[in-house]
Amino acid sequence: MQYFKYKSQNDGTKGPRLLGQIFLASGIVVILTAFFVELDTAPVKIALVGGGALVLGIFLSSINSGILFDFRNKKFKEYQKILWFESGEWVELPEINHAEIIHHTYRTSFIPNGITPTFNGLITIYKVVLLADGTKFLALDFATEKDAVAGLEVIKERLGI
Repeated sequence: MQYFKYKSQNDGTKGPRLLGQIFLASGIVVILTAFFVELDTAPVKIALVGGGALVLGIFLSSINSGILFDFRNKKFKEYQKILWFESGEWVELPEINHAEIIHHTYRTSFIPNGITPTFNGLITIYKVVLLADGTKFLALDFATEKDAVAGLEVIKERLGI
């Protein structure tokens, strides 16, 4: 395979995707409620509200971004994707001479606001760091060490490092 697709974990789209899943669930609940409960609301209104929530939910749930590597042509692109539309421009991949995994552990601290619960704790992110000419070129974040090791092995194999 000539491609390696990395889906970004910390790209700022977790919120919209979660909101999309909430819209999907609420659209399904609205439509199913009309089948099981007798309502005075017109069926067209129920279909518009439920269908609108479903369409908006599908749209928001499909948002993601990442990096696509083309090892055969020595290119990469950072992409953003909504539904099946993908945007991003191919850029030449520099000569990568080293790749390694770095463990980054930090403490989360959310400020309590009196409404939502506050979660504090240690989080570990596994970063695959690609070095070009001795400087950091790119860092890919993974949630588990197993995924980071698998990604590093694929990248090293395809780059011939």
